[in-house]
Amino acid sequence: MAENQIAEQKNNLIIRVPLSSDGYVSIYFSSNDGHMMSEREWWHLKQVIELASKAFVKPEERERAQAAAAGA
Repeated sequence: MAENQIAEQKNNLIIRVPLSSDGYVSIYFSSNDGHMMSEREWWHLKQVIELASKAFVKPEERERAQAAAAGA
């Protein structure tokens, strides 16, 4: 990305999630014109988060979350 494009980017913090006691991940959405995320862009973000969750969640934590969801 060229230097002049970086200055024109408009960033919105979408989500910030703690990963550990001293670490976190932030997801930003950027657009040149400052528009908010579209419904389709939100859908894609949701898919990325779900895939990442499945890849990095321990099986026992997944079972615990599923049991809690079933009880709700």
